[in-house]
Amino acid sequence: MNYKVTINIPIYYNEVPELRALIGWGRRDKDYPSLFELCNFWVGVRDENNKLIAFGYVCGMGLEHGYMEDIIVHPDYQGQGN
Repeated sequence: MNYKVTINIPIYYNEVPELRALIGWGRRDKDYPSLFELCNFWVGVRDENNKLIAFGYVCGMGLEHGYMEDIIVHPDYQGQGN
């Protein structure tokens, strides 16, 4: 199945911490909503039930360069290629 990657997708504050916990990372609940206020761009992917299944964000000064950080994919969707 193909999923749509959306830039600056609307995300509830609890969704990324829940996704982080599923892959074994600390939830870091206090980082949200601050992260969305500080980042220029983030991306997300939702499944057919509108559940957040992937997330990442761009760090940088908002000038010429940036880098992706905290690329997270729900364990049920990892390793499927494409």
